[in-house]
Amino acid sequence: MKSKYTNLDFLRSMAVLSVVTSHLWHSCVEFHICAEHLFVSAFLRSCSITGVSFFFVHTCLVLMLSMHRAPDAHRARSFLIRRAFRIYPLCWTAIFLALATGLTDLSASRLHALGWRDILANLLLVQNLAKTRNAVCVLGPLWSLPWEVQMYLVLPLFYIVLRRFQWLGTVFLIWAGSAILAVVGTQPRVPHLGWSIFPPMFIAGMVAYRLLVRQEAQGHRFAVPAWAWPLVVLILFVVAPLLADGREIYTPAVAAINACNCFLLSLAIPYFVDLKAGWIVRPAQQIAKYSYGVYLLHVPAIVLCFRYFPALPIAPKIAASLALTALFSFASFHAIEDPMIRMGKRLTQSKAPTSRQPA
Repeated sequence: MKSKYTNLDFLRSMAVLSVVTSHLWHSCVEFHICAEHLFVSAFLRSCSITGVSFFFVHTCLVLMLSMHRAPDAHRARSFLIRRAFRIYPLCWTAIFLALATGLTDLSASRLHALGWRDILANLLLVQNLAKTRNAVCVLGPLWSLPWEVQMYLVLPLFYIVLRRFQWLGTVFLIWAGSAILAVVGTQPRVPHLGWSIFPPMFIAGMVAYRLLVRQEAQGHRFAVPAWAWPLVVLILFVVAPLLADGREIYTPAVAAINACNCFLLSLAIPYFVDLKAGWIVRPAQQIAKYSYGVYLLHVPAIVLCFRYFPALPIAPKIAASLALTALFSFASFHAIEDPMIRMGKRLTQSKAPTSRQPA
């Protein structure tokens, strides 16, 4: 099983850029730099949700592939330790930065009203368990991370299930069940199952994983040319927001749209030749490499430029926001993210034998 897929770098970069673009637009509106256009606002907000959902697909697929390559012994424990060192250090840095400087998209009144329980929930990434689905996040992008952490907890179990029941239909049935639950769980009369919209997104990554494993086991070749991959990703990014038509994500129709969109992506991933054009691959790899920092730290960068440089014209203001985001992401990756990832690997490598490989 190969370990690098340049197509996934492109997908990850598009996902994080959709979030940054949405926040840039809404900051322009919030700081009265440009007039709000309801269609544009709704469309870009939906695009950012699509980006997050595609990020869930990507993350689940990559982690399933990682477990596929990992030694059998202590697989689940090693996986959870590595993920903790991957997600928490930079998250804590972003939270303390926002609390210390006020560089957050949270209003000043809500920021000052945060209690120790709210801050602790953010640090542990359990906002969605501590309160309602409208739980206070110190930074807006933190809303998705609790769902990702909770996915980590069950992913080793799903890996065992899919490894034991290797019939391809198994993963399709699991996804179909989760999609039905998402539609049922968002009915107005079922107010406590808003969480049900997320499992189909993650399980779509498992569908892509099973298709990739099956394809490589049978020696099938990728069929669709690489140039079509960016086109397909862009189409999927546009279709879901247009169909959602500004509706809230916790509704049956939008839950079904997002679930099916992620499923279509999962079906497409295994059948494209990997991108090789350097003008696409190199930028995508760099954005993907620093994407976690971009996701968390673009908000402080935007707030700093928009709040404290009001006289700056819009084009330089956006350029400065992007440049500062790149600087924050680069510095945080090399100072915090990468060292902590390496530490997690060292801790788990010392406990797991390397001689036995998974079947």
